[in-house]
Amino acid sequence: MTRIDVAPHWVITSDEEPHSAASSQIVILPGPGFGSGAHETTQLCLLGIRALAPRGRPWTMLDFGSGSGILAIAAARLGATAVAVENDPRAMAHAQSNATANGAAPRVEFLSTLAAARGAYDLVVANILRDVLVQFAADLVARVAREGTLVLSGLVSTDVPTTNSHYKRHLGDRRPEVYARGEWRALVWRLHSAPGPDRR
Repeated sequence: MTRIDVAPHWVITSDEEPHSAASSQIVILPGPGFGSGAHETTQLCLLGIRALAPRGRPWTMLDFGSGSGILAIAAARLGATAVAVENDPRAMAHAQSNATANGAAPRVEFLSTLAAARGAYDLVVANILRDVLVQFAADLVARVAREGTLVLSGLVSTDVPTTNSHYKRHLGDRRPEVYARGEWRALVWRLHSAPGPDRR
């Protein structure tokens, strides 16, 4: 069994025994989907989900490029209803197995395209390559709720200016918070914290 501590909130294991009831433990079985918990980009997103999750009410999350499903599962463990988008059938099957191993399957819907994800979400998370984040900028922003939060990761420092400039076209003058772990960066826009374009 492997164990990855993402201090101070998460413990990731590969143990196939029944999952712990503790919301801080996530089981990720060996498989093809990216996101074992070891990579800094995954850790940035896990810490972001824990910090940004709405408290005291039902909430929703969209995980774009979900890989192993670890981020959607983390959200489900915190009470969210999550939608996980993954276009690789093998990775999606892996993610579905992980959701079952964590008792999270009833709270996670798996889709193969972003177009199939309807409505707006309290938290939109995308941990994927810069070029994909840029390509889907308008579609991802359109799925953030009026008072929601957008988290982008999978970026190195030199990716930040290009990514920010593309998202600025859709988010106006809002500036993202930038978080670092090793050489990797995550960008966070909290739409409730600053004035900007009218949201649906």
